[in-house]
Amino acid sequence: MLNTKNKIRRRLSLWMQIIAFSSLFLMALPWLGYRYMDEMKEFLVQGQGDAQLLSAKAIATILHNRSDLFNPSNLPASSLVEESSLYVYQLDDKKVIDGYGSDWGPLLSQKRMFGPESVVYDRTAGAVAPVSFGLLLGEHNEYLYGLINVTDSTVVHRHPRYARLDRSDQIRIELIDQSGAIKRYALLNESPGNVSVYEMHESWIRPVTGKPVYQLSAIWRDVANGYDVEFRLPIDWLNDDRQLLISVADVNSDVERNVDNVVATLADDMTGYLNRLIIRSPELDRILKGLGYADSNVCIVDQFRRVRALLGDNSSQSQLCSSTDRVASDLVSQTLAGQSSVYRNTLEIGDSLVVASHPIYQESDIIGAVLVEKNSNNILAQQRESLDKLIVATVIVFFIALAGLLLFSSRLAYRIRSLQREVSTAVDTNGRLIKESVSASKYSGDEIGELSRGVSSLLSQLKSYTGFLESVPRTLRHEILNPLNTISMSLQKMDADSRFDQKTIDGANRALRQLELIVHSLTEAAHIDDALSQDEREVFDLAELLSEYLSNIKERHLDNHFNYIGMASGVLIEGSDLRITQLLDKLKDNAIDFSDRGSEITFELSLPSSEQLCLTICNFGSLIPNNILTNLTHGILSHRHGASGEPHLGIGLYVASRIATYHNGSLEIINRPEGDGVCVSIFLPTTASND
Repeated sequence: MLNTKNKIRRRLSLWMQIIAFSSLFLMALPWLGYRYMDEMKEFLVQGQGDAQLLSAKAIATILHNRSDLFNPSNLPASSLVEESSLYVYQLDDKKVIDGYGSDWGPLLSQKRMFGPESVVYDRTAGAVAPVSFGLLLGEHNEYLYGLINVTDSTVVHRHPRYARLDRSDQIRIELIDQSGAIKRYALLNESPGNVSVYEMHESWIRPVTGKPVYQLSAIWRDVANGYDVEFRLPIDWLNDDRQLLISVADVNSDVERNVDNVVATLADDMTGYLNRLIIRSPELDRILKGLGYADSNVCIVDQFRRVRALLGDNSSQSQLCSSTDRVASDLVSQTLAGQSSVYRNTLEIGDSLVVASHPIYQESDIIGAVLVEKNSNNILAQQRESLDKLIVATVIVFFIALAGLLLFSSRLAYRIRSLQREVSTAVDTNGRLIKESVSASKYSGDEIGELSRGVSSLLSQLKSYTGFLESVPRTLRHEILNPLNTISMSLQKMDADSRFDQKTIDGANRALRQLELIVHSLTEAAHIDDALSQDEREVFDLAELLSEYLSNIKERHLDNHFNYIGMASGVLIEGSDLRITQLLDKLKDNAIDFSDRGSEITFELSLPSSEQLCLTICNFGSLIPNNILTNLTHGILSHRHGASGEPHLGIGLYVASRIATYHNGSLEIINRPEGDGVCVSIFLPTTASND
């Protein structure tokens, strides 16, 4: 022990090592530098917001009292009309009319949905669920483009045998032309592909001329849950008010071919009206381009938050107005209430997006708002460069510290794992100590070394104690048997002498047998694992062994009733038949001792699977408390005395459990579900020969 202490290298404690290591990489100065740069950035971004607000006020001043730029239509600017308006997005390029919406890109998320709330005709009075559809409109080079996604469980195409055109699913478009007349067009076809377009009468039954309208082109494509239609029409078909209504007529039976319902972009309470198309104002666009705000995004919205003009196409900006029909309410709510505001948002890349807004007035009424959007990266270029240098330096120091910490923590984790592996192998699967010391970190001077030496000392003490406990049965057997033999001989002599009371002699003999039984049980439990390791294993028929065993015990125990349920032969296992017999003896004795007098003891053999058998022994009697059921096989544990009056140390079940484990099986003790007894189940693997 003295040599071990001399070999220990004196080092700092583990806690001091971590503190000393971390102090080498103190990052207070880089953190202070970063905080300074961050405060500077906040100051400059605030200044940028004030400058953008001045720009927004300047643009709003130009647009004051110019309501004609926002509402060129003669329609009243009521909220009901405006909410029913259809927004037309500005398209960057011409769309290919092919029925596929993939080329609409991010605009697909802005698709407007129409469903049961927009039913304008229902022949079935609700018996048939109406269709629903999504609508997306765009404008490019004087053409209006549309994408309609219809959800319809039954698609019925046109049949050429029918002269009437209202006998199939179709898209209906109503518009007011330059002369103020209402034009109606039906889009339908006999199969997916090019769509036939006809100008229709008001009843939608027959066409006006019977000739297709080729200026309105469309493609129909059937999909899994309905069909998609993509169309294009000249925008100069529409009058200055830009009014248009789109509806979907649904036919569900290809036999009757009646229109069951019609879903439109206007609800039935607005019958006689058409939707107003909201298209960005060309005049507003020209005014904005003349202002020359090349480094900012300028967005003009009306009082309903809809985008009416946009300047700027900088990919580094968020383009909050470029891919939506209206801006978020929290962005302009204060402005449309009459108060200028500056909104700041942090983008995913870490930059600050500043949006300043100012109301546009028509006399005392607010008709819109100006939004000036700008990213802070332009103004903060110099500060960002300095910050980047600081970040690079911090990252280098960080990775050096990280590498050092990883090296140190890896070494520490390796030492702990080594100690854990040695400690875990010091005890076998049966709980017996097989090592009395560990060598991992044995000579280290820190806490892990102290832990290693403490564990070694503990294992050594436990080894000595368990060795003492294991030697107790042998010592007791040796020391008790000699006095027992002497007592036995004395009792025999007393039995031969008529002067002694025979009842007293019989009581002494019973006590003597009990002592012999205790010594035998303790010795058997102490040496069961060594004895099992020396047994030879062979394949034998458990069913035949069990049948023969029950025949024998019936002759020896005439006062008990034994019943066997199961196969007579053909259940093969590998192991020791003598040990299995010993196991059965232990469980049989328990069942006899703890069963009601005259009750039946049942042995049942079953095969839950082709690879496992189950032997269950049940007796009728009192139950075992649940709190000790799982501990009965641990040895030296018994909760009651049997009917025979013999001592019960709980060793029989321990020996039986060890024999089952030796045969790669398990033993389970449960109370009968009926509450009238106890069952012991032994699960053992069968051999392949059973197949």
